[in-house]
Amino acid sequence: MKVQSCGGKASKVLLLLVNVFIFLLGGGFVGLGVYYHVGGGLYQNVLNEAGFVTVPVILMFLGSLFLVIAFLAIVGALCEVVIILKIYLGVVAFILFLEVVLVCVVIAMRGEVEKQTIEVIQELMEHYGNETSDELNVITKVIDETQQWLECCGLVSPDDWRSGEKAKWWVQEHPDTFPKSCCKSEYVNEASCNDAGQFYEVGCRDKLYTWVESNVTYVTVVGLILLVFQCFILICGLKIRFELASDDEFGNVGNFNMETTTL
Repeated sequence: MKVQSCGGKASKVLLLLVNVFIFLLGGGFVGLGVYYHVGGGLYQNVLNEAGFVTVPVILMFLGSLFLVIAFLAIVGALCEVVIILKIYLGVVAFILFLEVVLVCVVIAMRGEVEKQTIEVIQELMEHYGNETSDELNVITKVIDETQQWLECCGLVSPDDWRSGEKAKWWVQEHPDTFPKSCCKSEYVNEASCNDAGQFYEVGCRDKLYTWVESNVTYVTVVGLILLVFQCFILICGLKIRFELASDDEFGNVGNFNMETTTL
């Protein structure tokens, strides 16, 4: 029972290469998730208390899933064990099905998804600049980089940084002041940029919507490429699985004929 055809051997090599990469990627995700979970900061002091599924948990879950799936593929293809390949193919097909369902659910519940996202961002804004709840300075860096990248200020508008409900700690410590990341490039080095024309006057939510709409084609293409790639891996696995199964059946038929001849 061994892969003999050129197509089968090529499928085996491709399956092994892809899943070795996925195995290493999964290990990296698990390590990163453990590092941030143990480090605390944003994840332990802010998101956990708010009841969110934190980034480290997601990283560790995805990493573990990648490790298990890749391990099944590597062992199944390398050792040519049909039952393990069947399990691997079943898992990949199920994940592919879940991805399609998830996309449909997100499209159908777009309004609710946007609402939950805004609530999470508002929760993060409350701890912007606070070194006690944001020990690793992750919240501050993420918000600053986002505002600089999109050239925006605040979630809905710059007034968010003057609202005690949305930016509690910042308003207490820096009343009537915008973060440096709200300043236009020519005013970043100034003491402040609170005058009209010195800061970005559009909220990040509207800027993000504009960016998504302008890049929806690229996002769709990337999604389709990933979908085709997963289907290709599934086909490679099926090629190996059916070739091994057919060899096993032919072997059993040969043994049966030999026994019959002997009798």
